[in-house]
Amino acid sequence: MTIEDYELVLEELQQVIDDAKNLMARFEAEEADQTMSAEYHNLHELYQRAVTSQRAYTREMLDTLESQMAAG
Repeated sequence: MTIEDYELVLEELQQVIDDAKNLMARFEAEEADQTMSAEYHNLHELYQRAVTSQRAYTREMLDTLESQMAAG
């Protein structure tokens, strides 16, 4: 992947994270996290997967940058 590819993926993952956080806040404000606990749990799992993926892609991007800098 190119650095631009990583940046695009990271931007998209950030959007998923932001959307999930906003939706979880709405669930909590309306106490839907209690009445729709399975859906809330699924949303939280999606959020966790997106954060984990974002971390992994960030590390890969940094490794790629480091390799490019070392290659000169």
